[in-house]
Amino acid sequence: MQSFVQQILSLSAEREKYLSVSRSLRHSLSSSFPVDNDPHFIITLPRQQKNICFNIDSQPGATLNLISDPESRITINGKLIGAKRFLHNKLNTYFGKIGFNFEAKGLKVEVSPEAITLKDGSSTTSLSWSETGSLIRRRLMVSVKKESNVTLTLDGDLTFMVLLHRVWKKHPVNVDFLGIYIPPANNFSSSVHGLIGQFMQEPDVVIYNERPGQDPGKSDATMEVKGHKLTVTRGLQKDYRLDRVFGTNVQCWFVHNSGKGFLDGHYRDYLVPNLYSYLKRI
Repeated sequence: MQSFVQQILSLSAEREKYLSVSRSLRHSLSSSFPVDNDPHFIITLPRQQKNICFNIDSQPGATLNLISDPESRITINGKLIGAKRFLHNKLNTYFGKIGFNFEAKGLKVEVSPEAITLKDGSSTTSLSWSETGSLIRRRLMVSVKKESNVTLTLDGDLTFMVLLHRVWKKHPVNVDFLGIYIPPANNFSSSVHGLIGQFMQEPDVVIYNERPGQDPGKSDATMEVKGHKLTVTRGLQKDYRLDRVFGTNVQCWFVHNSGKGFLDGHYRDYLVPNLYSYLKRI
């Protein structure tokens, strides 16, 4: 039986190993599928060197499936919250909770602007945004950077970053919310799906016939993908990893109507009952 000191040394060694892996995987986060703000999706196609964007216009309280991998037994969902009031006749929505279900490990993680909670069977452990810290359970490392982000690293193969956005408490419209960043290099199974998961296997995209668009300074083009011909618009979206206040502009081709034609099915097909549900077959 290990002595107490040996157990502490063993845990320290495991933590250092995961920190090393985490640093390497965080570097891979520089090429990610960001989902942030209202929520805006940016799908990076590394092989074709293109960025494709779309927004999802749903209702507060709705839960959207981002990743569903029944073979690896992993699912990631985001629950929407609404702004405090309408702005320009529109109620913006944001991710107020992100749920990770690592079913094979028996672990669930809930991230909200209030706390990060790890559920291990009947045991619950919480981490605060107010301080930097980390914990390891069954080869899952959860690392919090104070008032900034939380990184989840599983088995050294999968990594996810959730970004915290704080707003002025008395802001008349905006609320605290979350963004999530998932690298396309993550090793999911071939059966992975979801709003982001379906793009882990990069689809063939052809964009041509670029022309002046309806908005001054923005060009339109025709995009062929998944047997569809779509009109897309060149624009800018924000990546908040390096600058959480103003963000960094990312050029992309924007797909209208909540990603219709670029997504499999309709965005409503990705609504799930709760934070830990799997996606039904589309």
